[in-house]
Amino acid sequence: MPLWEQAGLSMRYQIHFDGRVEADVLRRALGRRFGIPPSAVYVGRLEDRPVSADRPVAIVTPPEGPGGFGWTLIGDRELAEATRLSELDLARVLAQELNLRALVDDGTAHPDRWILVASDGSHGPVIVDEDAAAEGDLRIDHAQAPIPGEPGLRVIPAPRY
Repeated sequence: MPLWEQAGLSMRYQIHFDGRVEADVLRRALGRRFGIPPSAVYVGRLEDRPVSADRPVAIVTPPEGPGGFGWTLIGDRELAEATRLSELDLARVLAQELNLRALVDDGTAHPDRWILVASDGSHGPVIVDEDAAAEGDLRIDHAQAPIPGEPGLRVIPAPRY
């Protein structure tokens, strides 16, 4: 059973960040913008979370390995009720607040297709390296359309069928 299920979460949100998520900055942002108390945001490894602890509204886990978008925010119904935002919209808010890029699943059955959210909140479809992703390491190969906040990102348009 995945650790997020062990923590009692159904995982409506799974947002991956490309750098260290500072716990205090995240807690302040979630508190200021959505009224989520700092004590309801757990940052750390799930294995280290006290068993007696109250169920958090949001959990942020550090990467298990080097590189990629390893810091991951997960949350379920309580986070959805507090923010009233879609996964993409929450990623846009947090990317700007944390000054980090974020990846969210694009909702398709293709494991290499994601949505990149730039630190300015702009976003667009990207393809990740499939081999690295299979190892749990999300690395962007290219964008499928220009993303204003990522002008240096290589763009290869999606094929038209």
